Amino acid sequence: MKEVIRRTRRKIWSLHVEKDEAVSPVIATILMVAVTVVLAAAVYLLVSYYTPGPGPLVGSLTEEPSGPNSTTLLLTLASPTSLKDPSNFHLQILNTTSTGVGWTIENATITNPDGSALYMNTFTSSGDVWTANGAVPLNGASSIESGAIIFIVFHSTGKAIVLSDFKVVINYSGTTGSIVASLT
Repeated sequence: MKEVIRRTRRKIWSLHVEKDEAVSPVIATILMVAVTVVLAAAVYLLVSYYTPGPGPLVGSLTEEPSGPNSTTLLLTLASPTSLKDPSNFHLQILNTTSTGVGWTIENATITNPDGSALYMNTFTSSGDVWTANGAVPLNGASSIESGAIIFIVFHSTGKAIVLSDFKVVINYSGTTGSIVASLT
């Protein structure tokens, strides 16, 4: 009887040894790499989901002295400090009273602090609002930088231009908010 128990124990032990095989090193490495890739993808998705979208457009427009049929604005950007795609730059000029009837906007030139320039000459009118969408680079300009000077030329059919009746609004696609200046 003792022999039967020993044989049984040996069989159990031998079965246990047979079941206790490890995974080969190559498969283990492949599994570790796969798990790492899946975890990295999950972390990336979580971080990108909670990362805020484009920030707000923050800055100021300060009127500088200019001629009777033009105005010059100093654009100071706080966020973002550079508008990388000039085609997304939108300039609106709003006449807040009826004194501007008969006026048009000829063009706007944007000059960066480094001397590179952009040009906006296609203004469309809808009532008392003139809008230009997209700035055309000149002199190798590829962006609109903080500290840029915007020179706007008005055209009048004989009436004097009273700039205190105008607001200038800058929008940049991909951001939220606007920069507004009332001309005085």
